[in-house]
Amino acid sequence: MFFEQALTIPANTPIEDPASVVMRVTEGTVQRVWVRWRWGSGNLCGARMLHNTFQYWPLTLGGWFPSSVYPLEFEDYTPIAADSRVIVLEGYNLDDIYPHTVWVAVNIVRDVETRALRQFIQDIQRGG
Repeated sequence: MFFEQALTIPANTPIEDPASVVMRVTEGTVQRVWVRWRWGSGNLCGARMLHNTFQYWPLTLGGWFPSSVYPLEFEDYTPIAADSRVIVLEGYNLDDIYPHTVWVAVNIVRDVETRALRQFIQDIQRGG
């Protein structure tokens, strides 16, 4: 399942008090994460994502994905439990004139789907 969220970060949003938005997701396993910045942010911004108040992306505590013209995409295997189905997107913006927008998305495979896929692959491997 594909979930996406955009965060428009106002001008002069300090790293110590980032803007944030909640992305509601389903339970399962995050398999892929995308981060895209709109043109013009000039490396003045940063974004990170938290789950259960723990910083997962980037995993380096205190780290941020800097704004860039290059899209960022990577694999991941973070479990999302049924009782904590939110990801918080945070961002800062050092531009003193313009707001900037970051777009993030995650692909989550539900555990039921993962088990069914494994069973299907095993059946094929056995010739059935």
